[in-house]
Amino acid sequence: MANGIMNIVAAQTMRSASDIAIYYAYHQFVKRDRVLIACMPKSGSTFLSNAVSRLPGFRKVSLIGSFTGRSDKEINFPKALRKYRYNYSCQQHVKYNENTAAAIEAFGITPVVLVHNIFDCVLSIRDHLRREAVESPVAYFLPEHPSLPDDELESAIVRLAIPWYIHFYVSWTHCPNATWVTYEEATQNTAAAIEKILRNSHRRFDRATIEKAVNAANPEKDRKNVGRAGRGASLSEENKDIIRRYRSFYPNIDFSPIGLD
Repeated sequence: MANGIMNIVAAQTMRSASDIAIYYAYHQFVKRDRVLIACMPKSGSTFLSNAVSRLPGFRKVSLIGSFTGRSDKEINFPKALRKYRYNYSCQQHVKYNENTAAAIEAFGITPVVLVHNIFDCVLSIRDHLRREAVESPVAYFLPEHPSLPDDELESAIVRLAIPWYIHFYVSWTHCPNATWVTYEEATQNTAAAIEKILRNSHRRFDRATIEKAVNAANPEKDRKNVGRAGRGASLSEENKDIIRRYRSFYPNIDFSPIGLD
């Protein structure tokens, strides 16, 4: 591990660089696979992460500290250090930034970016606000917002929440070694998606083992926030145009994985 990254880990975990070096040296004897599924909210991430965590020797962990529902999420280095000895799957709504990049390098994390059609996301957010909670890091919604008529609530989501999704997407296009997975891959061809995620892993699982993990996670697939692909087509043309305009500010970035081409 580079000295600079080791010093970052030492500073954030309140431990000496020598302690960190010994810890890493000890755990280098057994290679681990650590999968971070950086995901858009409402993108099938719970199901995909659960399926990976059902593989032999894997577990599901959180790398996020104790934050409220409205706080933007960041990888917590002390937590990541405690989980370093495990093979794990971790789903988090984290953007790619200096902290995320340092954590990926420091802890040997495989970054996976899970994305969803941006128009479908609007309706999934609308349903989440009405069925579950208004607290979210993507926008500051109030308790009265879910009572708005569909068209007004969708307009609020497009203007207030979708910029977070664009920020998330653009940030991860700057991660040089990320594996990209779409909602359709994660929910309709999950075994193939997992094979793609683990193509550079230290372990090799045959398709039967992966299918068994997917089937074990299937009872959890029928969550109320799993949306139907393509339903964002019902958005008003005005709202669709606003979303397309967000995309226009990044002319050199390919947005086709989230339905903006």
